Amino acid sequence: MRYTRKIMRLDLSAEKPASNRYYYTELLLPAEDYEIRDAMQQLRAIGREDSVWISILECSDLPMLENVRLDSPTLDELNFFAKRLVSMTDEDRIVFDAVIGRVIPDDAEGKLISMKDLINSTYGLDTVMIASNVGNDEQLGQFVIEEDINEDVASVPDNALYLLDRKQIGRLQREIDGGIYVNGFYVVAGDYEMPEIYDGRTLPHEEPSEWFAFRLHIAEAPVNSADETIGSAEWINLPIVKAEADKIAQKHNEGCIEDCVCYGFESSIPQITESNFRDMDDFENFNRLAKMMLNMSPSDQTKFKAALEAEPHLQYLNVLGFLDIAEHLNEYELSYYSDSAASFYKDYLRNFMDSRFDSAWLDTLLTQNEGKRLLQRLGAAETPYGVISARGHSLYELVSYNEPEVKELSAQGMTDEKLDVIEVLDRRALFANGRLLPEELPEGLYAYDLRESDTGDRFVSIEPKVGVNHGGTVLMKEMLDFGESGYIPLDEDSDPNFLGYTMTPQEFAGEEQAEGENQEFGGM
Repeated sequence: MRYTRKIMRLDLSAEKPASNRYYYTELLLPAEDYEIRDAMQQLRAIGREDSVWISILECSDLPMLENVRLDSPTLDELNFFAKRLVSMTDEDRIVFDAVIGRVIPDDAEGKLISMKDLINSTYGLDTVMIASNVGNDEQLGQFVIEEDINEDVASVPDNALYLLDRKQIGRLQREIDGGIYVNGFYVVAGDYEMPEIYDGRTLPHEEPSEWFAFRLHIAEAPVNSADETIGSAEWINLPIVKAEADKIAQKHNEGCIEDCVCYGFESSIPQITESNFRDMDDFENFNRLAKMMLNMSPSDQTKFKAALEAEPHLQYLNVLGFLDIAEHLNEYELSYYSDSAASFYKDYLRNFMDSRFDSAWLDTLLTQNEGKRLLQRLGAAETPYGVISARGHSLYELVSYNEPEVKELSAQGMTDEKLDVIEVLDRRALFANGRLLPEELPEGLYAYDLRESDTGDRFVSIEPKVGVNHGGTVLMKEMLDFGESGYIPLDEDSDPNFLGYTMTPQEFAGEEQAEGENQEFGGM
């Protein structure tokens, strides 16, 4: 069963090995297996899940849970409890709200609340009677009279019923029932007996979740309305054998899976979202990526997420870009336990120091700025999964402290700086080493990024945005069409050709206007 409504927000922490500091992350419940796995990867807690500290920050369906102490709940217990809450019928929820006070009393602050009782209180709710449109004692008294619930009241002649005090009858009945009013309903809470389904050790059986990389919600292609076949859609898990996928498509009256329509996309990788899946033409490549992910070791799956996280413009990547990263995953290096630039900086120093040096001397140093500077020198990036290298590079390369930094183009520079004029893709353009923000772009020009090869000896493509292996920025007067691949490859024949002179972006952008004015003057 898929749980799309999240009702509980947790703060999770795990102690860093050989340290008195902690890793932190948040998790929303109910959570799928892949969401819990991702949280454990961020906490570096794979294999030591029992050591994770849990705090409840919010619980929309049971706010009182935020202010009580639970008796050492496990993540599995809280997730199971959250699943039980979101799966309740409206009637069960009304009864639950009436009886939860037995587990969490009004004066619960500071008291220890049983996780076992919380879970068991979600069972047996359908055995309790409720009455609708009964929200106070007077309405309950009227209900008792009409339904002949009380023998003494039922014995009163009809012509004398008007003499009865309905409010008093309702109060007495409520006391007999142990009844509670909940949102316009009357709940006979005294009838509830909490069963012991959970023994505090083994959670009730759940069907195990099947591992998947991606899920597609597919159906027959609609003829008229875009949503006319969504009612017949079914979820399929990737990876899947192509022949099996085509059989599913044939059940939906389509010849092959690519002819179906996809109404929903779910990913076990948080960096890959529905926005990266264009249509069913992407099926083959996503299925191929899913097979690669299935064969990745747990550490490689973590590294893959880190490599994706290091790409600052994921919205420009399509599945071919994801495949490219997965295929070259062995060319990345991940420092799994470095959770910041500062901690990596210290690890970097330890790597080169004499083994006799007591590295505890580094613990009190404030090294965040130095760490960020070092990451820039290495082309590395900090991610929630650790610090990852640039492709084809080591995290522990020796780099010069005084090496010139890649110059960031500023708004002032975009006005005054002379840039190289180049020819690329049969167009004249400007070239700069740095990056620029959209708001810094002069009017009439478009900015694209060049990607270098892993060895840095040539440009391999021009793209909307490049994170790793950024080779420079190109300013053009034309808008490029990158097609389905999302990039334009460059080879020896199409490499940028430096023409040997420079112009400012303002001069370059103004050429067309000046040429137009000259032509108009000549015509006159």
